[in-house]
Amino acid sequence: MPTVARKLADILTHTLGVEPEELRPDVTMAALELDSLALAELGAAVHDQFGVKVAGEQVGKASTFAEVVAAVEGQMAAVAGGN
Repeated sequence: MPTVARKLADILTHTLGVEPEELRPDVTMAALELDSLALAELGAAVHDQFGVKVAGEQVGKASTFAEVVAAVEGQMAAVAGGN
């Protein structure tokens, strides 16, 4: 598992109580039973861990784990590229 995915998995399991075996690339945040408050907590944890913000339209209940990883990686690339 790449670094961003691993760190996100740690956030989801240790901070939000998701069971590690539930984390698959295609699992949605809704399937993990993350409500809007949990998604806000995830956003705050992403900001703390990676120094980037992910918008609500990038990470929602319908987002998959893989999409969340891609959103964080995209924001990191934008920051690194000066955008």
